[in-house]
Amino acid sequence: MGIILQGDHYVFAEEVGAQVHEDVDEDDHEAPMQDPTNIIGSSQPPPQYSLESISRQIEMMATMQQNRIDEMMAFHNRRYDEINSHLHEIDSKLAKMYIPDSDDES
Repeated sequence: MGIILQGDHYVFAEEVGAQVHEDVDEDDHEAPMQDPTNIIGSSQPPPQYSLESISRQIEMMATMQQNRIDEMMAFHNRRYDEINSHLHEIDSKLAKMYIPDSDDES
């Protein structure tokens, strides 16, 4: 029972039907090493990451966030006023429906 290299995979010799030669080095069968590539890139940061552009982006994000907060507060205030007016209407309708008992008039 031996293992041989077939392409990029190791397989059992019995599965392939080949004979195993124990005197052959495994180093002869290794896949060739590819040349390393420049995957990291240059050490200089891209121009869009300069301090000026980052501070400008932060200011834009802060402005957008403040605008969103203002919109949410305006919506909250409108909704609060609407609910408050409905509650006053309900309260006035309930007050009109109140009929004092004879015991309450004393």
